[in-house]
Amino acid sequence: MKALVQILGPTGSGKSRMALEVARALDGEVISADSVQVYRGFDIGSDKLAPDLRCGIPHHLIDIIDGCEQFHAVRFLDLSFAVAEDIRRRGRLPVVCGGTALYLRVMMRGIFPERKDGQRREELRREAEERGWDALRGELRRIDPDYARTIGANDRVRLLRALEIHRHTGLPPSEVFRLNRSPFADYAFVRVGLLLERRELYRRIDARVQRMLAAGLVAEVRGLRQRLPADCPPFRALGYKEVLAFLRGEADLPTTIELIQRHSRQFAKRQLSWFRQEKDIHWLPAGDEEAVLRHIRRCLSSAP
Repeated sequence: MKALVQILGPTGSGKSRMALEVARALDGEVISADSVQVYRGFDIGSDKLAPDLRCGIPHHLIDIIDGCEQFHAVRFLDLSFAVAEDIRRRGRLPVVCGGTALYLRVMMRGIFPERKDGQRREELRREAEERGWDALRGELRRIDPDYARTIGANDRVRLLRALEIHRHTGLPPSEVFRLNRSPFADYAFVRVGLLLERRELYRRIDARVQRMLAAGLVAEVRGLRQRLPADCPPFRALGYKEVLAFLRGEADLPTTIELIQRHSRQFAKRQLSWFRQEKDIHWLPAGDEEAVLRHIRRCLSSAP
């Protein structure tokens, strides 16, 4: 059986430490699903677990990018699958943990889930009537010549679908079809959400922001800004963007702290709204390590 565990929940719920304990107990390794932790040097604001606190458990997809390269869901999916396969080949359990909910979802569903747009399809039909079907075939040949050759001369349904996909995604249809099916399709997912009462979650978030500032977040951002341009993607992340504004003189430090706390609470609410759409998450109290391990063991033992 190919199994994979996802530890998820809102920011401040203790995912990193729970994932570490799960990996220790179940002979696993951790795969980070965090869009900021991939960047080297962005440590305090992304709340990376320091290497000396990882208890010898390998952590993957952390500190893999120098500079300002854009990291995106497509690359995460490719890299996380390669890492998970390597972990599994060594007889260990992949334990995925991170706050980027999109990354957790694409592991299960692929990048482009099936979406049909009736209005766009009707627009293409009208376009065919005005320009002619040969003009649409010529457009597809320019966009995706290999896929165009697989469509019969009279197969207007597949032709319209191919152009609809391109108009929606901006990608060649063959590339979208490749990304439409997750490489993890053969894996059994065990998804555990960490549940906290809202007031306690907000208390933890506020305390964590204070801890980050005390740990030197301002100095970290100042040092990063000396070697990286302000439009570097991770500078747009929560915590970093507010400190950059502080360094530009746009707010004082107390206001900056309050802004990070408020934006973090708002982010947690959005994460919870996203996760509520996922019906296969088993929610357990954030501090109950034994309950989490018991549930995961039960799922692993009963999976086909």
